[in-house]
Amino acid sequence: MKKLSLLLALWLSFTGAFAANEMLFNAGFEESSSNIFFGTEFEDWYTSGTVLATETTDKVEGEQALKITEAKIAENILYQDIENGFEAGATYRLRIKYKVLTSQNGNDLKLDCFWNHPQNGMLNQDSIKLHTDFFTADTWTEKTVETTYPEGATKFCFRVIIAKNVVVLFDDFSFQKIEGSTPVPTEPTLTVSPTTFTEVSTHLNVPVDFPTVTIKQANLSNPVTVTITGKNANQFSSSVELTTEPTQNVVFTYTPTEVGRHTATVTVESAGNYELTQTIQLKGYCIDPNNPPSMSISPATVPAFTAQVDEQSTSTIVLSSENCIDYIYASVSHIEGAAFSISNTLFIKNISNNITVTFAPKQAGNYHSQIHFSTLEGTPLTVDLYGTATTGDTPGEDPLNRVFNWDISNPTDLLFEHFDSAVKNEELQIDGWQNVTPKGNRPWWGYEKDGDKVAKVTGYVYQVQSEDEVEMWLVTPPLNYHVEGKTFTFRVMGENIFENCPTKLELYYIDTIPNEPIFMQPIEVGIPATPDQNGEWNEIHLNLEGKNIADVFFMAFKYTGKWGNENAVTYYIDDVGWGRTDLPEIKSSAAQIVMKAAQGKDQVSDVITITGKNLTENIKLSLGGANPSKFKLSTNSLPVEGGSFTVSFNSNDLGVHEAYIKLASRGAADAYIPLSVLVEEASGIDTANLPVSIAQTGNTVQVSAEGLQQVAIYNPAGLLLNQYAAENGTILVPDLSAGMYILNVVTAHGQTIHKVIVR
Repeated sequence: MKKLSLLLALWLSFTGAFAANEMLFNAGFEESSSNIFFGTEFEDWYTSGTVLATETTDKVEGEQALKITEAKIAENILYQDIENGFEAGATYRLRIKYKVLTSQNGNDLKLDCFWNHPQNGMLNQDSIKLHTDFFTADTWTEKTVETTYPEGATKFCFRVIIAKNVVVLFDDFSFQKIEGSTPVPTEPTLTVSPTTFTEVSTHLNVPVDFPTVTIKQANLSNPVTVTITGKNANQFSSSVELTTEPTQNVVFTYTPTEVGRHTATVTVESAGNYELTQTIQLKGYCIDPNNPPSMSISPATVPAFTAQVDEQSTSTIVLSSENCIDYIYASVSHIEGAAFSISNTLFIKNISNNITVTFAPKQAGNYHSQIHFSTLEGTPLTVDLYGTATTGDTPGEDPLNRVFNWDISNPTDLLFEHFDSAVKNEELQIDGWQNVTPKGNRPWWGYEKDGDKVAKVTGYVYQVQSEDEVEMWLVTPPLNYHVEGKTFTFRVMGENIFENCPTKLELYYIDTIPNEPIFMQPIEVGIPATPDQNGEWNEIHLNLEGKNIADVFFMAFKYTGKWGNENAVTYYIDDVGWGRTDLPEIKSSAAQIVMKAAQGKDQVSDVITITGKNLTENIKLSLGGANPSKFKLSTNSLPVEGGSFTVSFNSNDLGVHEAYIKLASRGAADAYIPLSVLVEEASGIDTANLPVSIAQTGNTVQVSAEGLQQVAIYNPAGLLLNQYAAENGTILVPDLSAGMYILNVVTAHGQTIHKVIVR
């Protein structure tokens, strides 16, 4: 039976003894195994979007190195999580050794590591150092970063990003605590510990202190200031507002003057070194002990319910509350039988909330359940529910398909399903397809979305609360692998997805051999799973060329989640294809856009050229990611044959800003261009617009400018290659090999940074 490995494994939590002082497992990539479908796997290392191999000749140490032979998506990840074993206040050194074999104009690798807190998630500790710009090197090179353990963190997420189409070798990684005395810093430093706190609580007008914060500084030209801002800043205070001491202890105090929840942000910074700025979130809540939170139900005693089997009875009760400072939560426990549900489990504080109670018995008999209401600092409220079920009519035959059919006798060479025969909100019935519902009472439906017929799946049921699980499959006809076009394609959209959503839609590869167990394997292909992807069509292409696929196989979409009004997550599928040789395609001249910008000044990218192939609809351009509001596209649409555009950027915030450009045209796989801009403090000179002329002839670059003094040339990893002095306002930089270079141009007016690509 052929096996199919995951393209994206789950993050792995692990425990165990660490060898010596090394906290990474398999840090030298010596332990690997062969995978018959996607190649090589390295023990304890996980990837997304990459194909791996062992390298036994070109290595740093040991018997072998790890080789990324194929990086399929815009930002591919090699990662490992380190849990526990950290020492309070200790400094840890992260190291990778790498060699780029196939570069993408120098935009090849970057670190994307972070410390993780069990309640607060990803922390900002050392984020500037742990989230780097892209770097590269065509010889074995070591990248080293040091980070200090933040109190309360339980995990360090070790991640290396590989840009699309980069081929690279990795060896001799490390994450170790630095032993011995710490060297005296010569660069400006500013550290704050701890940077995260749990929420504190107190009574009205009663102060409570947070744990002591220690600020350490060295080589700063200005004092360190401590500022509290935010909506509720007046509810918090600091024992220190300004300091020049090398080590300074600070205590933050929460003194609430009003009932409720309060938050504020502490900023620790030094003028002139804003890149070292640290922030702390303060959270607290308070109640008035003379008027504590309270809850009540009307009627106080809920009348008993009666219903026939497989029918239901409902009743409305009213939840009231006073003096609450947080939402009210409800849950149902079953004491005798399980037939009661409620219309909601989360209620707004200090207003009247109508609750629909539903009694839906499956068997005759007596039932008893309880609703449990709770709110922060309030006395819990329990409401009893009683019901009696009587025998009803004998249930009819189940109308849903609960069984798969794996007949492979008539495989399909060419599939391109638009679901044009689908009927809105009726069971989806497509010739050759299987619509199977192993769990729940609803199959895949037909639907009409954006003027097109599509397949729809959801577990949502209005005003029905249930802990029952649903599982719905939509399976393609059997597919013949021995065709010219070996790319599986589809469009997918998600709606009502929320953070950490347990509901999911998965793509499955299914391999069947008569009289043998069926093999089903999920494949991670980027189906929407986060809130920022709601309401957006995604074109997904999965190339199975050269994979060890069965002669005849199935592909399937599997939806899993809960049944009822707690699960409104909905997915739509359209344009499912296999065997096509005329696939539309979008290509970009830029794999990544990296720029520097002055604070509050416009910065415009080089021209990006897009080429379209076999497209039938215009190419749509959109921005997404962490900081899309700071970027602006010169156009939001290009014709089917492609075209050119630029990206402009402006921000008053110092530091790195990241986003991405999404390129989409129906039928073509979505293309992504990552954006990264470093904002530096603005000087008195508009360095972004100094009159600097850069021209290229062959492998020589000519730099000209009024008052030109010097040019320093660097590789993308930041290594200084050479410096040149000006003669008569001109500098020639000769004998450059193909690749990307960074020029630091110094004139009488100031200095500017320029990117040059020698082809």
